[in-house]
Amino acid sequence: MWAFFSRRARLWLITVLVAPVASLVLGRLGTALERRNGPNTFSRGLRAGSRLLDRGRSKARARAQS
Repeated sequence: MWAFFSRRARLWLITVLVAPVASLVLGRLGTALERRNGPNTFSRGLRAGSRLLDRGRSKARARAQS
């Protein structure tokens, strides 16, 4: 089914659906690990991944509006 979508539609779906969910999951996992074990490289990496996805979505949104 994925192959039936155009490139632009796939990019839009990833930006609108997958990125926010992945960002939320990574952020919550990182926070939970930090609460349980304290800050470590893995939990900081998860939280950084969440911030990276948020930043990417913000830039994509700004480009779409201009």
